[in-house]
Amino acid sequence: MKNKIIVALFLILVFAFTALDLITPDREFSEWENRDLAKSPKITLKTFFSGDFGSDYEKYMTDQFTLRDTFVKVKFLSDKALRKTDAGGIYLTDNALYAIQNEVDKVTVDKNIKAIESFRENTGLPTSLLIVPSSTYIERENLPLFANVIDEKEIFDKVKFDGFINVVDAFEKGENLYFKTDHHWNEKGALLAYNAYRKDELTREDFDITTVSEEFLGTSVSKSGAVGLEPDTLERWERGKVTSVEVYDGKKVEEYKSIYFEEYLEKKDKYSYYLGQNQPIVRIKTESDGGKILIFKDSYAHNFSQLLVGDYSEIVLVDLRYLKLKTELLLEQNFSLNYSDFDEALFLYSFDTFTTQYNMLWL
Repeated sequence: MKNKIIVALFLILVFAFTALDLITPDREFSEWENRDLAKSPKITLKTFFSGDFGSDYEKYMTDQFTLRDTFVKVKFLSDKALRKTDAGGIYLTDNALYAIQNEVDKVTVDKNIKAIESFRENTGLPTSLLIVPSSTYIERENLPLFANVIDEKEIFDKVKFDGFINVVDAFEKGENLYFKTDHHWNEKGALLAYNAYRKDELTREDFDITTVSEEFLGTSVSKSGAVGLEPDTLERWERGKVTSVEVYDGKKVEEYKSIYFEEYLEKKDKYSYYLGQNQPIVRIKTESDGGKILIFKDSYAHNFSQLLVGDYSEIVLVDLRYLKLKTELLLEQNFSLNYSDFDEALFLYSFDTFTTQYNMLWL
């Protein structure tokens, strides 16, 4: 009798969730995980016999599963109860979350450096490279026992590029340079790197600082499903004045008045308060009488960009991951700019992006 009850309850749950899946509309985006969700795949003879349909359908069912966000959080609580030290590619600690590092691809590193060298030779622009060390390495003493940590300092010390700005030693001496719930550096970390780049000694006192949110739960929370962590604080650092912001989304250019996108403060993806979400090209004009800087970047440049406003008359940020044509061609078509219009160039990437991804094809 007991076994029959268990089987009956199991079948009821299976049919109940199946019914919910059928009547619940598919979601295109998970705000909690901050990513697009898989869509229902179309079946063809080719995809059926190749096995692609089965694989794509499994991803679709996993992403569109009813109450998915709730189950992600429940899994985290069960992992913690079982004293697991990682979940969803994240190391778990009581005070902060750290990304489990991807293995360094030395071939990719060499290709990236050669591409930057070629860019400098072809354009004649003074060109710098700044690779942001990860919180996983800098705060490695906080990681769970036996956590695998890549020696980023060893990698940095081997970079042979005379425009390379090695900030790893300075970061190891610093404190609280990263968000606790997100993989990005915070404003304090960005300022430390900016001073190294500019050979300056700016401090918090040089900026008008406003706390814009005390409820930031970043991508590390999304990936791990972590609950119960203290949220991070987002700050707005102002120095100088922005006159216009033009954003090229891959199709058209739209103009904004600010580098801050207030609407994201009401969403899970609060980091997009800085410059909005990743876009191919962003052009910022300011009231400064400084030069023009061209920055090739990943998302670490977003909160970094607010530090530049007081020193540059124009800041153009290019995310090569989202381009489908050569950068200079897109700059000319959409902004009437050429490489020769700039005074300097900076390649600013996180350690993970620079050591695992080759995105320099569109230089």
